[in-house]
Amino acid sequence: MTTVSFDPASADFGQLVQPHRVHRRIYTDPQIFDLEMTRVFAASWCYVGHESEIPEAGDYRATTLGRRPVLMTRDRDGSVNVLLNRCTHRGTVLAVEAGGCAKRFVCPYHGWTFAPDGQLLAIPFPADHPVEDYSTLSLGRLATASYRGFVFATLNADPEPLECWLGEARDAFDTIVDRHPGGSIAVMGSPQLLEFVGNWKLSWDNAADGLHATFAHESYNTLGEKVDTETVLARDPGSTPMVSKALRNGHMVVDQRPGIPQGPWETMRKVPFREPMEYALVNAGHAGLLNLATGSMVNLSLFPNLLFVGNQLLVIEPVAVDRTRLQLWLTSAPDAPGEIDLLRLRVDEDFVNFGTPDDLDMFERVQRGLSIPEMEWIDMSRGLPDGSVDGDGSTIYGPITSEAPQRRYLAHYTTLMTTPAVTRAR
Repeated sequence: MTTVSFDPASADFGQLVQPHRVHRRIYTDPQIFDLEMTRVFAASWCYVGHESEIPEAGDYRATTLGRRPVLMTRDRDGSVNVLLNRCTHRGTVLAVEAGGCAKRFVCPYHGWTFAPDGQLLAIPFPADHPVEDYSTLSLGRLATASYRGFVFATLNADPEPLECWLGEARDAFDTIVDRHPGGSIAVMGSPQLLEFVGNWKLSWDNAADGLHATFAHESYNTLGEKVDTETVLARDPGSTPMVSKALRNGHMVVDQRPGIPQGPWETMRKVPFREPMEYALVNAGHAGLLNLATGSMVNLSLFPNLLFVGNQLLVIEPVAVDRTRLQLWLTSAPDAPGEIDLLRLRVDEDFVNFGTPDDLDMFERVQRGLSIPEMEWIDMSRGLPDGSVDGDGSTIYGPITSEAPQRRYLAHYTTLMTTPAVTRAR
């Protein structure tokens, strides 16, 4: 056994991320985690929220970018801003509620007042605090861009355009959104918050892992056999024609559609109230919309923090090297009959209640195993050599049991971690 040692700030990550294996320290080293918060999360486009969460002027949502508290706000002119949630006086976090409507943000410590676009509006007792140019003390602004209503932000001083960063992932993105009437999707209510004792990348590793469902979700699959028919994925994931795609910039896709030619609704497990709502929709001439009640069968992961899983959004919030919070959002089809959203709720409850705990348990077991210093390496060789590659090298195709998506995102991760990031608030 060869022990790997390095200084994270100047590390040759080629020692840690190799073509067929990964060193345990990228999941367990606090210094590496701290570096990730700048070189991965601050320097990348990160998902911060959906425009439907802030429909009116003054609406806001408080969230995080990595571990940085940020605000997504709607300005009077309808524009969306992402701001650092930090008073420029003494550093106080301005908004502690998850969201709401505020025509202005007033610091609870010393009363400094800011507009929804971040501009400093007022300082109490200004004669005692001379400031010639209030604009120099406005809230920190992030570069912000939106795609199909999904808002992304970055602290990168010179980011590539959002659509270029999405690249080939836009095909899956558009597939997910365009199947809704009017090409419109919205988020519903507040998220379910989940936490696990483990590194954030364990959730990412799992996102395009088509093999684990047979084993980690055995109880869920067994329940499915009792109430419905078992799935091809559960029986033999290696035999399914479903496809994994490893994209540029760490993005990943699992396309289940080739394995479900009859359509997702026809293979949907039984859920409460399925029959009466299906009957009502069919009688109203909306049978063609039933597939909206299930996911698109295209799971999309946008590195580093957004997963589309079924009709849900899973947002990754790193808290510490061995602690991760997950925001689980339900989405709606606002231009479809109301029965569709009711069915979506019932369908989404199914896996969240019976399958998600399996995943969280596996993440925590892996983290405990990675604490053993004498066992340094994680094997990532399944599916080597990689499958077919398209002409421009943008996409690697393979079976859903291949670890090619994990290998490719880790290669992108290595590039980020070995490139000093220039980050700034605007």
